[in-house]
Amino acid sequence: MLTIRKNNRRKQIMKWLETIRIQAAGGLEKKAQCELSDLVENITTVTALEGPEKALLYTHATRPGYFAIRLYWDTPESQPRGSRIALELKQILKALGLTDHAVWIEYEKRHLSEQQGE
Repeated sequence: MLTIRKNNRRKQIMKWLETIRIQAAGGLEKKAQCELSDLVENITTVTALEGPEKALLYTHATRPGYFAIRLYWDTPESQPRGSRIALELKQILKALGLTDHAVWIEYEKRHLSEQQGE
């Protein structure tokens, strides 16, 4: 477990990720793939100071037009409703088709926080 000491206070780093799933509308599969690829490539560059540790694009193994963007975070606290970046991306990506967004917290740290009553 990584701990940061600042002003004699200990702060734990929480690992969490966001998944934005996209199902491209019929006929937009190629366009979606190109736009998503460019978008993910720019996420960590443009948002280097306040953005995720990394951003990756996945495509479904058997279904064309199904994509997922994963944003990996290491921050003192997770954002259970999602980061500003992910929520904005989800709105923008609705133009390509159906979207879904979920936040996932590393189990061990979440479980320990709940046990400690935080």
